[in-house]
Amino acid sequence: MKNTKLILLLKTFTPSEIKKFRDFVNSPFYNKNKNVQKLNDVLMRYYPHYDSELLNEEKIFAELFIEEKFDYFKIKNISSDLYMLGLEFLSTISNSVTEFTGEYNLMVQLRMRKLFNLHSKLVKSKEKSLNEKNINNEYLLYDKYLLSTESQLVDLFEKPSSISGILNEFDNFYEYLINNLLMLYNLLLHISKGNNVQLNIKMLDEIVLYLEKGPVSSQPTTIAYQYLILLKIKQKEEYYYILKDNYFKNLSSIDDFAAYKIHMYMFGYCADMYNFNGNRKFENECYELYKHSFLNNRVTSGELLYPDFINYVKVFTRVGDIELAEKFIKDYTPMLPEEQRDNAINFSNAFILHKKGELAEALRLLTLVNFQLAILKIQVKIMQVQLNYELGFFEETREIIELFKKTLLKETALPDNYKNPVMNFLYNTLYLLNLHLETNNKKKKQDANLLREKIEMNQQNHFGIKFWLNDMIEKF
Repeated sequence: MKNTKLILLLKTFTPSEIKKFRDFVNSPFYNKNKNVQKLNDVLMRYYPHYDSELLNEEKIFAELFIEEKFDYFKIKNISSDLYMLGLEFLSTISNSVTEFTGEYNLMVQLRMRKLFNLHSKLVKSKEKSLNEKNINNEYLLYDKYLLSTESQLVDLFEKPSSISGILNEFDNFYEYLINNLLMLYNLLLHISKGNNVQLNIKMLDEIVLYLEKGPVSSQPTTIAYQYLILLKIKQKEEYYYILKDNYFKNLSSIDDFAAYKIHMYMFGYCADMYNFNGNRKFENECYELYKHSFLNNRVTSGELLYPDFINYVKVFTRVGDIELAEKFIKDYTPMLPEEQRDNAINFSNAFILHKKGELAEALRLLTLVNFQLAILKIQVKIMQVQLNYELGFFEETREIIELFKKTLLKETALPDNYKNPVMNFLYNTLYLLNLHLETNNKKKKQDANLLREKIEMNQQNHFGIKFWLNDMIEKF
């Protein structure tokens, strides 16, 4: 019985919910079967783990029906009835989507029963409470729209010639519609790019024309979705800065999950400008985004992914804010998944030590790192190449590069738009090594200039590799 759907459902109940569920099952409004009530009382003794050896059909049946012979189908039917009550109980629990439904249904019932005075008071009271809420997410916008459908009837009853009620209903429906529509367009564009697939996104061209005319809403979240779409489609920096300004000024009015998504999309643009375009000013833009999230406690909307943890440390360290990077490590280490904690900490500290110039210790820490994700394994290898080169271990650097090239060619989990720049980096580093063997200073400078031009033309900046190569050339 331990792995039945009933037990799996009951395991998810909180202590408060399990008590309320007992009241629910014992209420004659929902259940009149005394055997189901008795079964629930017996099962409650095994809460919350439900792992006792006594938890089996025969023993439970014997407790419920002391003098009866075991009947599998009888206990199965009672368990099924209790399971269905469990599902019905869940349907009554309020959440962000349903918490307004009960009040809305009450308004409709009062209106249908022609209790207009009570209906009007309830509508106006709820309007006041909804308008006082600071964060307008898609659920609240929908609640406001539903409320406006009742509010416009109040307006019609009190002032039959008034059109303000229907205008208010239209405005609320528009705010709900435009917010959700733009949110979905953003998601589809993100999926299209992330999976390298061409999606048939209906009316996208028409929507973009509409969005280009200016702000389409007063809601900060909707404005964010608007300029994210324009940024993705038009790739104009001006849209990024409008987006950033709106996000920084109105963060307190954007719910946690939406803020996390918007931040992720903005950082994605900055990361692309840094990695693919080699635009150095976006190194600082990445820093400002992450610093703002860190200082405003918006690092995550739930579980902290260890690649995100590493990204924060890298972004802070690249611009030289070692103090903030180390504070981030201290504050968020407890949130790391245990199985990747050591890897994430050792890699992050190696990255910081590399920036500080403590190269040997950074190299030692990298030997302790064993990531499974291809994107992180590649970064470990890149840093090993860089550290060995900077330490003057040129032969070791050549050996690492040759092994790295073979590994990279076999790596199927890394897309070509990452694999190719890393391969170019390895060849360019070999060119750097050869420059050290050149004894003619004039030719060395000429070759260094040729390499600089080659890097400018062909080398992308994934993980900062282009900037590192240019910094190394400057030393010749």
